[in-house]
Amino acid sequence: MSRQRSYWIFQIAGWTALIINEIINYSLDLGFKYYLLFEAAVNISLGILLTHGYRWLAKRWNWTELPFMALAPRLLAAVLGMAALMTTVNLPLDMYAYDFEFQPLVFLGLLGQWGKYLLIWTLIYHMFHYFERRKEIEVDKVRIEASAKETEAKVLRAQLNPHFMFNALNSIRALILEDPDRAQKGITQLSNILRSSLLADRRRTVSLGEELRTVDDYLALEKIRYEDRLEIRKNLYPDTLGVQVPPMMLQTLVENAIKHGVSKPVKGGFVNIDSQLRRGALHLSISNTGVLEGTDSGGFGLENTAHRLDLLFGAGASFRIYQASENVVCAEVVIPVETSEPTPKKFEGLKV
Repeated sequence: MSRQRSYWIFQIAGWTALIINEIINYSLDLGFKYYLLFEAAVNISLGILLTHGYRWLAKRWNWTELPFMALAPRLLAAVLGMAALMTTVNLPLDMYAYDFEFQPLVFLGLLGQWGKYLLIWTLIYHMFHYFERRKEIEVDKVRIEASAKETEAKVLRAQLNPHFMFNALNSIRALILEDPDRAQKGITQLSNILRSSLLADRRRTVSLGEELRTVDDYLALEKIRYEDRLEIRKNLYPDTLGVQVPPMMLQTLVENAIKHGVSKPVKGGFVNIDSQLRRGALHLSISNTGVLEGTDSGGFGLENTAHRLDLLFGAGASFRIYQASENVVCAEVVIPVETSEPTPKKFEGLKV
């Protein structure tokens, strides 16, 4: 039902109920007369006309936007004017119906009675608009916050690309003179990564499976660079591959694992990617050889990861990086998913 239709239904029903109640009270005190039906029709029509006129003036002069102290004198003056007009029309009708002479106290009594009804009507009208305005403000606030978060998320995604490009090109540069064929293959893999990166800038999230394909290309480049010094392990549940994650997030964590972990020891190390669903959330962990130093937290990339998770998933998501054992560092991401916990069927990891 439209607001306009609801307004007229409440106007007609409200004034009709009020005037019928007044007729009943008059009849009980002074006796029923058919002339009261004519007076009732006049009062219903006049009440609707006056209050609708007030509504028109309030909308035209934006009274619904005024603060209370500015609205109060206007509202009281309007109520007094409408009540005086209702009393001026009703008093002669009452005098004719019940055959009595004009009395100032009767006029004042009618003025107070109609003023009370009209004051209640105007207060209800302004309260309705007040709550409607508050509701619109809250909706606009949510829209603005959502827009700001989306803009911020896009900026964060865009800031990842230069950092990623620098490291990927370094990997290919090391191959050009040593093994041109493998360098050519690396360029193909890099082009796949860049394609995914360009598409990622247009999307808020991607499936974990799609993100893993980008990670595979990146790891293939790093495997060429580190050779036997880099061991790659994957322990993934198939049910996790469709879960939505921030684009380039996993790649950033894997890159951090290699840069701050595998690249430092002379013998290299491993990177392990593990995913599973537990209690309605994706638990994604990237562990690697290394020691987490107090000042070595991975820099901007990890701060970016935590921030993006908060923007996209709110308090339900979390990120932490910690020393899992003496020589193993683990980065753990938790992302809420709207699905019941499945019966996991493990996909055994591959060693590359």
